Amino acid sequence: MPPTSPALTRPAPTGPAPTSPADHRAWLDLLTGDAAADVLGAALAADGAALESWSVRQVHARPGAEVTVAYDVVARREAGGRTVRGPEHLFATSARASAFRRARGDRAGADADGGLGPGVVRLDDGGRSVHVWRHPYDPALPGLAAGSTPDRVAGRLRAAGSDAPLLSLETVTYRPLRRAVLRARTADGAAYVKVVRPTRVDDLVRRHALFTARPGGVAAPRVRSWAADGVVLLDEVRGESVAELVARTPAADQPAGIDPAELLRVATALPRAGLALPRRPAWADRSAHYLGALATVHGVDAARLAALREAIDVVVAAGDPGPLVVTHGDLHAANLLLDPGTGRADAGGRARPRVGAVLDVDTLGPGYLVDDLACAVAHLAVLPSLDPGAYAGVGGLVDRCLEAFGSAVEPALLRARAAAVVVSLAAGAEDVAAVGAFLDVAERLAADAAAV
Repeated sequence: MPPTSPALTRPAPTGPAPTSPADHRAWLDLLTGDAAADVLGAALAADGAALESWSVRQVHARPGAEVTVAYDVVARREAGGRTVRGPEHLFATSARASAFRRARGDRAGADADGGLGPGVVRLDDGGRSVHVWRHPYDPALPGLAAGSTPDRVAGRLRAAGSDAPLLSLETVTYRPLRRAVLRARTADGAAYVKVVRPTRVDDLVRRHALFTARPGGVAAPRVRSWAADGVVLLDEVRGESVAELVARTPAADQPAGIDPAELLRVATALPRAGLALPRRPAWADRSAHYLGALATVHGVDAARLAALREAIDVVVAAGDPGPLVVTHGDLHAANLLLDPGTGRADAGGRARPRVGAVLDVDTLGPGYLVDDLACAVAHLAVLPSLDPGAYAGVGGLVDRCLEAFGSAVEPALLRARAAAVVVSLAAGAEDVAAVGAFLDVAERLAADAAAV
């Protein structure tokens, strides 16, 4: 895409015409089917290029919000009298321009043609609009270009007090329109570049500060610097995650790979000042939304979903979640880092590892302890579906967690709310096999909730 691209007019591709960003099934058909070639070809034409070939790399479908698709394309250009072909990474989204402006904190009109940001093409056919961009010009993450360019990252590291040469910069995770995390390796170690929406920067820095202000407790990465464009530099916290620990533990020993009491300790050791932060809805509060997405996006049988919803809702409605406490909001094994000074389970099955830090504290705030524990259970419970070879013995660890956590919260409610977390994971899954496997897990947890 050129540095600044105007809105373009293009005949409507064949197929159902979605009318809103939340019309998931129609948008998925448009952006992953044959009509996507028209979308990509029109976007490249705005840059004087032609579409040679394309394939879908990844689908990011957020139920109730937007569908964004990542593509690997080969573009053809004429340069200096010769034809040049090269690979490019393009993204197309159903999100409206107003969403980009809200993410950046802009005050421009909601859907004016201009001001979409550099490198973004808007395609209109009269009934819908599609926005296409070339990585790294994410319209909701204006700092991504700076955060993924080595020279610019090196400059920000120097400004933050590090003179060590930058050796490499690699992407750890990227969720289009939401956030990206990159690892910057230097001669003095590593730092992490977190790119968020500009409107989220202050909240993110505030949450990290709550941890650094309380020595002796569970830690979170220290913020080195932040900028209004959404680029936040974080210190590296050394140590493997609980998920990595379990994966490298033999299947027979995985049930004792980590002491559930240690996970409970972390969940109850978060900074109390987090109670003053805004509260976010729990997964169980939105289970109907996620179940609806499973029907419309993934075509799951309505009767199956209705039975699962009833099984969850009956227990949730009857249960007592307890008092409001500080919650992490995404407390799962990959976000828990072990203190490097602690070891693995001993020969007697007693787990010695100790969690020293938590990652991704973006969602820290008031909530219920049962929801943090349910999140931990749910993410452990789906691991065998994601990698049966690495997590063959995790079922025993899930059972231990359910038993241990049941001493702190209602056992039935824990299982029902864990089932709701798994439902949310199923709604965001990319393929039918994963959806089915996750729903099997959710149904088992819901059935256990009814039987407790």
